[in-house]
Amino acid sequence: MHTSELTPAVLEGLRRPRPYPAISLLMPTHRHRPETAQDPIRLRNLLDEARKRIADDHQVGRAERIELEGQLDLVASDVDFLHAEDGLLVLIAPGERHIWQLSSPVAVQERLVLANTFLTRNLVAARLYARPYWVLVVSEETTRLLEGSGDRLVPVERHGFPLEPGIPDPQDAVPGPNIGSVPGHQREERMRQYLRSVDAALDKALHQEHRPVFLVGTAGTVTLLAELSQHPQDLVGRLDRAGLDKAPAHELAERLRPVIDDYKARSTAAALEQLGDARGRRRFAGGLDEVWRAVNEGRGSLLLVEEHFQVAARIEDDHLVLAEGGIASDGVEEDVVDQLIETALDKETEVRFVPDDSLSDDGRVALVLRY
Repeated sequence: MHTSELTPAVLEGLRRPRPYPAISLLMPTHRHRPETAQDPIRLRNLLDEARKRIADDHQVGRAERIELEGQLDLVASDVDFLHAEDGLLVLIAPGERHIWQLSSPVAVQERLVLANTFLTRNLVAARLYARPYWVLVVSEETTRLLEGSGDRLVPVERHGFPLEPGIPDPQDAVPGPNIGSVPGHQREERMRQYLRSVDAALDKALHQEHRPVFLVGTAGTVTLLAELSQHPQDLVGRLDRAGLDKAPAHELAERLRPVIDDYKARSTAAALEQLGDARGRRRFAGGLDEVWRAVNEGRGSLLLVEEHFQVAARIEDDHLVLAEGGIASDGVEEDVVDQLIETALDKETEVRFVPDDSLSDDGRVALVLRY
């Protein structure tokens, strides 16, 4: 699975406690040759290490060990290295096996963890980096919904999509055999009914997962949908172009790139402006340790983190002590920034990534405070 498929409900299921040992394997992967050749070898070595760990662990009973070994044996054949991204996360427990491809601008560190919970921190961070979104391609023949993550678009076949207009009357239906030849109130009302049904289906998708929405279609159709929508604040960008209702996902992604880049720039500017306002009102925390304490206290409303900020640190008395040279060792979190992000989400704090050097005066991380 890819990070674009990670919904709040799926994440909640992955984060629930499990009987020991829940196995988490994390490793970097490569998108291109010749580096890709090393990935299957690295995975086999990590799987062998996992087998040894559970065999040597006196807390693992015989039945559990046999079950887990069976799950580990199936992993190598399940992984699609031909479409690898930047990292691979394998989560295994008795009766379940989950494989996630991670897309992240930050280097993924190899880890093997046996615990009562799965290691989901990297999965959450990768999803946030990817900034998932919806793309709604509207036309009079059919309306498609796609879920996006980075430049990757995947058609959605749920929530009623793809959605075609009903044809109650061939004379005035939208579409219909006489479309365009019988203009007037009836045809306009049919179009409005159709677009209301599109918006109702979009409402179901947004209820499952709230994401920004990009509209694609003719200027008239897109404008009318925006006027009728019950979610105008979520329609963050539009591509006024006909003929893309049947376009392949890769072509659509290419056409949308400038629109999405523009939205990201506007979103970053708005977040930094919000931070500036908070600084003026003295509702602001800057620097890793100060932000860490405020986030854990549940005082944050918006956490801003530079995209490539990674640091190893030790947690002592609710404070962070940076690891010397930034190298992780015993008792040190390899990337405390990921833990900060996950804690912020648990505390219902919004998280935004901003370009590197945007927070150079704030220690590369900053927090807008609720109080």
